[in-house]
Amino acid sequence: MTDLAHAQSSDMTVVSRVLIAAMFCGSVGSIIALNRNMFHLDADIFWGSTDLEQGLRSVYRLSCGYLGFHAIMFWMIRNPVAGQMTPLFRESNQLQKHSTTGVERLVPFSSWTLLAFSASMLFNGMASLLSLTGQSLPAWVVLVGGALFGIAFSSAALTAIIVRYVILPDMVDRKLDMDHMFLKHEQMMHNFSLIFLSIEMVFGWVQLPVAMVAFGFLYGSIYLIFAESWAVKGGGYYVYEFIDTRPKSAPFLLLGLVLVCAFSFSIGVLALYLRSENVAIGTVFVVLFLIFSTRFIKPSKVDS
Repeated sequence: MTDLAHAQSSDMTVVSRVLIAAMFCGSVGSIIALNRNMFHLDADIFWGSTDLEQGLRSVYRLSCGYLGFHAIMFWMIRNPVAGQMTPLFRESNQLQKHSTTGVERLVPFSSWTLLAFSASMLFNGMASLLSLTGQSLPAWVVLVGGALFGIAFSSAALTAIIVRYVILPDMVDRKLDMDHMFLKHEQMMHNFSLIFLSIEMVFGWVQLPVAMVAFGFLYGSIYLIFAESWAVKGGGYYVYEFIDTRPKSAPFLLLGLVLVCAFSFSIGVLALYLRSENVAIGTVFVVLFLIFSTRFIKPSKVDS
C-alpha cells in the first residue's frame, strides 16, 4: 500500500485491535473448553518407549535446539553486521530503510520461526532425556511439547512458502539484491527449521490431533499483539505493511494472517494423519512439500 493510500484510508485501529483480542481470546477459550481427550497425545510416540528410541530423540532434538539457539545468539543478536529491512514507520506512514542489531533482529515473524523451532527442540529434547533417565513426566508436558512442535512447524512452513513464492519473486521483479536472503541464519529460518521438524514427522516421533489447530490461531494472534505493541510502544514500525492496523483493509488482512497460520498448522496435521494411515504416502507427502516449499539458491526468474 502506498503512503497516499495509507493517508486516505479510514483509521481502523480500534476495530483491528478488537479483532486481534477476539481471536486471541477465542483461541484460548477453545483450548480451555475443548474436551481434553481431543488433545490426547501418546507419550511413547513423543519421548520413545525404549532406551534407544529415547536416546535418539534426545540427541537429535537437543542438537537441533542448540543449532537454533546458536543461530539466534551468535549469527543474529551478536552479529556485528546489522540486519536490513524496509518497515512501515507508524508515525510518518512511510517505508524507510532500517538497520537492526541485537535483540531487535528478533522482531520479524521469520525470527519467531527460529525461536519457536529452538523452543520445540529444546523442550522436547529435555523431555526425551528425562524419560531416558527414568523420570515420570506429567501429562501436561507432552501436551506442551505437541503444541510447541505444531507452532514451530506451522511457523516454519508459512515462512518458507512466503519467502519462496512471495518475497523472492518480488525481489526478482524489482531487481533487488537478494544475497542477504541466503546467509546462514536466513537459511536456518527459511529452510532448515522446516526440514529438521519434518524429519521428526517422517520418523513418526510426533502427533498433532486436529483440535490442536487452535494453537495455530493462538500463535498468529500473539504475534499480531506483539507487532502492534512494537509499532506503538517499541520500535515505532511495522515490519510488514499488511499488519498495519489502520487501513480499511486491515481487519481482513489480519484475520487472513491468523487463518493462514492455522492453515499451515493444518498441513502438519494432514501430513501426520497420512503417515499414520500409510508410512510411504505420508513420507512422500512431506518430501514433496519440502521440495516445493524450500529454496537454497537465488532464483533467476519467478517460480511458476
